[in-house]
Amino acid sequence: MKKTLTHVAAIVIMLIASCIYFLPALQGDVIYQGDALKADQMAYQQRAVADSTGTIPNWNPSMFGGMPGYQTAVEAPKSVFTPIKSILIMRPMGLERNIGILWLYLIGFYIAMLAFGCNPWLSLFGALAFGLGSYNIIIIEAGHITKAWAMSMMAPVLAGMMLCLRAIVADEERKWRINWKRMVWGAILFTLALGLQITFNHIQITFYTAIGCVVMGITYFVYALRQKWFKQFLTVVGILVVGVLFAVGGNYRHLTVNQEYAKATMRGGSEITVKPHDIGEEDAAKSEATQSGGLDIDYAFSWSYGIGETYTILVPNALGGGSGENMADDSEWVKQTHMPQAPLYWGDQPFTSGPVYFGAIVIFLFVLGCFVVKGPDRWWLVITTVIAIILCWGRHCMPVNEFLFNHLPLYNKFRTPSMALVLANVTMTIMATLSLKALIDAVASKKESASKTDKAAQKKNNPVEDYDSRKRATRTLCYAAAITGGILVLGMIFGATNLKYTGVDNDNNTKQQYIAAIQQQGATPDQLAQWESVMWPQWQKALQADRKSAFMSDSFRSLVFVALAFIVLWLMTSGKIKKPTLAIVLLTIICVADLWAVDRRYLNKESFTDASKLKFRPSQTDALLDQTAAANGDRDYRVYDLTVNTFNDSRPSAFHNQIGGYSPAKLRRYQDLIDFYIGSQKFHDYFRNAINPAALIQDNNGVSTTVSYPVLDMLNTRYLMVSQGNQPVPLRRTTALGSCWLVENLKLVPDANAEILALNDFNPYTTAIVDQSQWNDAVKDFKPAQRDSAEFIKRTHRYPQTPDSLFYESHTNGQRLALFSEVFYAPDWHVYIDGKPAEYLRADYILRALMLPAGDHKILFVNEAPTLHKNDTLSLIVGIVMLLLMAGALVLVYRKKTEKEA
Repeated sequence: MKKTLTHVAAIVIMLIASCIYFLPALQGDVIYQGDALKADQMAYQQRAVADSTGTIPNWNPSMFGGMPGYQTAVEAPKSVFTPIKSILIMRPMGLERNIGILWLYLIGFYIAMLAFGCNPWLSLFGALAFGLGSYNIIIIEAGHITKAWAMSMMAPVLAGMMLCLRAIVADEERKWRINWKRMVWGAILFTLALGLQITFNHIQITFYTAIGCVVMGITYFVYALRQKWFKQFLTVVGILVVGVLFAVGGNYRHLTVNQEYAKATMRGGSEITVKPHDIGEEDAAKSEATQSGGLDIDYAFSWSYGIGETYTILVPNALGGGSGENMADDSEWVKQTHMPQAPLYWGDQPFTSGPVYFGAIVIFLFVLGCFVVKGPDRWWLVITTVIAIILCWGRHCMPVNEFLFNHLPLYNKFRTPSMALVLANVTMTIMATLSLKALIDAVASKKESASKTDKAAQKKNNPVEDYDSRKRATRTLCYAAAITGGILVLGMIFGATNLKYTGVDNDNNTKQQYIAAIQQQGATPDQLAQWESVMWPQWQKALQADRKSAFMSDSFRSLVFVALAFIVLWLMTSGKIKKPTLAIVLLTIICVADLWAVDRRYLNKESFTDASKLKFRPSQTDALLDQTAAANGDRDYRVYDLTVNTFNDSRPSAFHNQIGGYSPAKLRRYQDLIDFYIGSQKFHDYFRNAINPAALIQDNNGVSTTVSYPVLDMLNTRYLMVSQGNQPVPLRRTTALGSCWLVENLKLVPDANAEILALNDFNPYTTAIVDQSQWNDAVKDFKPAQRDSAEFIKRTHRYPQTPDSLFYESHTNGQRLALFSEVFYAPDWHVYIDGKPAEYLRADYILRALMLPAGDHKILFVNEAPTLHKNDTLSLIVGIVMLLLMAGALVLVYRKKTEKEA
């Protein structure tokens, strides 16, 4: 009963801590989470359709000319993990993006540490130390929601696996056997946690978790060989493999969909070897390129943590903190610029919201754990930590990371190597908590042996001996404090004398941003030259002074927290603090104070805003575009919004179909179009011509241009949004080809390279470009035909309108090839002519084409997404079988225990 109450108390404390940190959320406010807001904007049109039809469509027509919609919004799969996920993240209460995340961090790590054998108060310490790590909080502010959910399951997965391996025990005769009660609980924890992590759908986090599992498995494998329990080890491995199969099988629906879709995205590699400079473009190096089978290594390694930057896990502002730090009024930056925020970050990443800080106390205890934690756990935790840190260095440790990028399965599908630090955060916090447990166990064993010796001493009238266990614990504690404190002191000496506090790339980017801002304000060349030669050097000196101040003050701050932790633990090991629980409570308070203060620099009450301010509403610009389109009779069209970061902003996609947008999973072929054409210098040259007064037509229905641009025309880009007097206005393009059209000629090209290059100079209205790999029976009889004004193909509409069904009508006198201004994605889209299945093909690199027979016909393109739907039932069946087996295993284990006791 007492143990149960202790668990309840710990859970209540974690819930209270979560609520206090996110108190404004309970008052109805929300965090401005940039990436989460982008995700909502991406899915806005799909959810609007769902409001009227009751079903979320499979296709999202509002971004990048159209893309699979289950990457932006998806109906809940039929899986046993779905309701568990909903409850754990507090979705029914609407807290899944704030309180629910921190709560999940805490409860997941708490359960994990219980599995590692820690008592509730130690487990609570570990949970708070992990959950309040700066990166874990910063990603909540940034809106990386699925990543945060997945991270919360890393420790439980590792703990479940460890519990299974620890189920192999020696009996009184030193014969190895399996403790099936421990095994069953470990397998349940491992399977459920892994299944939930996969459900949360951030595969890169699952990849890092797998690395930890593999290292743990290899470490225990070595011990199994040395201690001769390899047979039992194989049994455990078999059970864990079954757990993996159930976790994967319960998520089979979305895993197969992701696998299918990934092949067509940037992560699936590129079909082309030519570059934009092959058609005269000059920005080829800036494209989001890929290599065959995965991302390009330079692009994938863009966000690599610097080797020296790793120091931030101990000193938060070692590299300045974030790219936009709030500054005190007496800072040098504010004195020089009178601006409240400064680009203090001077590390190697392009920019960052804040540092990855594990906590000075966690690092101190990790160092201590390297001495006091024994057995396989010490080795796999240390090795995994080292691997995670090397991975996070990315391009700064190329001999290792380039080899892994080219040979380690899946690794070349991911970007942002700095994310690997989430694994180090888990392993270092586990080690920190286990080091406390080892220290307490040493003190407890001393007390137990002291009580026995006291009786003997009383009989012999001798003083109680000083025992080695306490001495060793205190001595080891001093070593760990000396190492951690020594690193901090040396860092302060080095920082005071050797560091220049200048980030070359970041400072140059900052300089260019301010130059651009001054130019927009109408500064003359002389004024710009004056600012660059006089003001900027002064600003940079102010930055250097504030960076040095931040480095030194945070170094001293970490030193103070290490000293406080050392004092508490020394008082415990020396017997001044009699009850270890008191030491744990004091240490927890100090650790929370440390982490909480750093977290509040990046997510605080100023991060919240009234929920109504984040609701999507059409702007005046959206309304003006609607009015212009209505006046011109335009219904089906796309927009190229040049007033925003076109290919990194999803806000315009909420209300109009765009050829831009935001998605980390764009179709590879569409990215090629961006790199070669619609995001290139060639397009910017076109744009200057398009807004030339000589190319504009003004009438009662607005302003339009007759300047043609083939790729925009074939994508049915009817409107450009341009700035006029700092106000976005629509510019109508008269040359957009509409939803569909008939072509006269077909140009066959040998491969994807020729296909993308052919778009540079062709007339999409008369000619279709087709890769010979697409040549099939449907078009083998194609013959050029003269255009007949009586022939037509047009799009028709039926209600309720849904992006998953596109209807057309046609009339031709003979066989004709029709082009559709829709993105080609064969796995999901099927076509029917007069209700009968037909075969379509890809043309113009990205569009759909269909050979039409003579006569009048009705054409239906329908997004059936077979992979998305056919595996729902299988996932549900696997999940139900998994739960039944778990329940059965528990019944068997506890029934045997009862029978044995009887």
